[in-house]
Formats: sequence, structure tokens, C-alpha cells
Amino acid sequence: MIKILKIIFVGILTSFFFFPVEFQALPGINTKMMLAAIGLVLFVFTLVQKREFSIPKELLVLLFLACLVSLVALFSITINHTPDMSYVTYIVSLSVWMSAAFVVCVCIKAVHGRIDVELVLDYLTGVCVFQCIISLLINFNPAVQRLVDSIFRQGQELLQEMGRLYGIGASLDVAGSRFSTVIAGLGLYLSESKFRLSLKKRNIYILSFVLITVIGNMIARTTLVGTIIGLGIILVSFLFTGWNALSDKIGSLASWLILLLFAIIVSVYLYRTDAQYRDLFRFAFEGFFNLVEEGTWETNSTAKLQTMVVFPETMHTWIIGDGYFNNARSDINYVGDSTDQGFYMGTDVGYLRFIFYFGIIGLIAMIAIVSYSAVACMRRFWDEKIIFVLALIVGLIVWFKVATDVFLFFALFLCAAFVADKEEYGLVP
Repeated sequence: MIKILKIIFVGILTSFFFFPVEFQALPGINTKMMLAAIGLVLFVFTLVQKREFSIPKELLVLLFLACLVSLVALFSITINHTPDMSYVTYIVSLSVWMSAAFVVCVCIKAVHGRIDVELVLDYLTGVCVFQCIISLLINFNPAVQRLVDSIFRQGQELLQEMGRLYGIGASLDVAGSRFSTVIAGLGLYLSESKFRLSLKKRNIYILSFVLITVIGNMIARTTLVGTIIGLGIILVSFLFTGWNALSDKIGSLASWLILLLFAIIVSVYLYRTDAQYRDLFRFAFEGFFNLVEEGTWETNSTAKLQTMVVFPETMHTWIIGDGYFNNARSDINYVGDSTDQGFYMGTDVGYLRFIFYFGIIGLIAMIAIVSYSAVACMRRFWDEKIIFVLALIVGLIVWFKVATDVFLFFALFLCAAFVADKEEYGLVP
């Protein structure tokens, strides 16, 4: 019983890291910041305890790259005379993510006596499933909604006005991108026979995959990115598997078919009997409904996105940007045209927002951070390297839709590598 309570506690910490949220009683300070403050103390204590004051080289490289992003941002707003500090403090943001991730990893190892990729993924999966379930409870149970809203501050008024589902810190495209990294990881474990999942674990992974896909898309359709990547790697594995692994694949296929059939039956029943669920399903899979009913795959989001493709008109903007990431009208000195949707130049496309803010130079620096993070994780956890390739692909694809990166996913595993015992987990040098 004590062990279960410890696991639940670590699960809460993982949720507070992966989906940061503010408490109503502490406005302006989110759970990521709180964990980061604890993490700094823990990190110093760990170094003193080991009597080793060396810092992992991966962290040093990441700090250098983050410093580069901050300097490019500072140069851009200085040369453009703008007050938009969005990425000037990126070095601080990255440090906060790493420090907060360190707390989570230390607690995981303290509870289980070990830490590895599968264990971290288990916690992330559990957190994502919880967020999906609590979002439905918040949406359908006013008592739960009042309780959550009385404790946490997460812009729920706007979300309710938009008619969007939200969990505890999980909403919109930020939630969708993080769901996607986890689904992609589940896809790898379900596709690779070498991981030898037990029947129970495999079924839990499949059920989690389906739940996060269905409910996650109700929260944010960006979740579909991870679903497609996860299903893609599973399909490739089924098609190109060797004869020796065929029995494992057949068992996995049977589990898939049973759980998918169950999910379809439940979904169809809810769709036909409950108007609220019908609206949620139509929102989550709007593109597929439009494809069946109108012959074209399109959603309200993709239609809007097409109007947001606006390229810079000057070489100056291409190289170093205009110094605006947020709505330029927040600058009292701004005398240009009005912006749409609250974004500079009316675009929410991640790549374009980075270019308009600090040009190609800044965009390259941002890509360098997530790419190096993925490579560092691959080197540290070689057997599961594909998970980090998939997460990187998720991050690069999501930037076509929105400017939110998946660095925190890599941060968790980089800290796991630091906390883990090198010999025990087969990390390559």
C-alpha cells in the first residue's frame, strides 16, 4: 500500500512537470518552477554527496545552445527596437525544465530503485491517460469542474468559451504535442519484439494508445501527429517482421483487434446516444468526418492555417527577424498594421513565428537544441534510440502548426541518464 501511494505521488510530480499548472493561491508561479527550485537544491546535494563537481557534457552543450538562442533573441529585439522578451530568457527556461526533470527522475529512482526509458515512459503514459480521463470528468461533471477550477489557474475561462476540453495543465496544442511524443514511444514498444512486453503490459499499452488517441484528439487535434507516427511504425513492423517473431506479432494483432473493436463499439454507442459526445467526436476527427461526408479531408484548423502562411518580405527579416513573437500591438510604439489571431503578422505557424522573431539564425539555433537533445538521448539509451528519433520528428512536424517545442520530453530522459547507473542500464559512451 505504501509503495502504491509513493507511485501515485511520483505520478503527480510527473504530471506537474509534463503539464505545468498554477495554483489559484500562488498566481504567477507554476508547478514546473516549484520543481525546478527543489531540483537545484537536489542537484547541488547530489554533487556534494558524490564529491564530484563535474557537470554532464550534454548539459553544458545544451546550456551553450540555449545561451545562443537567448543572445540571438536579444540581438533581434535590440536591432529592431522591440520590447518582446519571449526568447531572450530561453537559457532560464531550459535550465528550469532540466532542474524540474531532475526532481522527477530522482523520485522515480528512489521509489523503484532503478530508472530506465520504459519506466519513465510508463509514468508519462499514466499521466497522459489521467489527463484524458480528468478532462472528460471536468467536462461532464460540474462538481469536478468547480473543484479543479477552484484549485488550479489555467485560463479555463477562455477554454470554456472556446468549448475545448482541458485537464489539469493539459490543453490545446501544448497538450497535443506532448501526447504525441508519448504515443510515438508507445508505438515503438508495441512494434518491437525485442522489448518482450508481457501480455498484461502490452494490453495496457494498446489501451493507453487508443485512449490517448481518442480523448487526446478531443483536447487537441495535434495529437493526431503522434497517432499517425505510432501507427506507422507499428504497421511497418507488422509488414516487415521476420518469421521467428511472427507468433509475437499475431498475439499483439489479436490484442489490437479486440481493444479496437471494443473502442469502436463504445464510441459508436456514445456518438449515437449523447449529443455532447457526438460534438466531441466530430471535433476530434473532423477531417475524417469531412472526408466521408464531403469528400475532402479538411478541418477548421487546417483551413485557418492556410491563411497564416505569410513569408517575410525583406532580407533583414529572413536573417534576424523583426523582433516580434507575440502580438506586436502589445508594444505601445508599434504603428504598423493590426495583427490577427493575436500573433505577429497574423500567423501561428511555428517556423514562421520563429523567423519573424529572430530570423533563420534563431530558427537554426532552436532546431539545434531539440536535435542535439534527441541525439544525446539516443547515445545514452541506445536500445530505445528510435523513441527519440520519433519524438524529434513529432517536434519538427508540430512546428508547422504551432510554436511549442518538445524539449521537456528529452529533458526527462537526459536527467534519467544522469540519475541512472551507467553500467546497469547499458548506456553507451
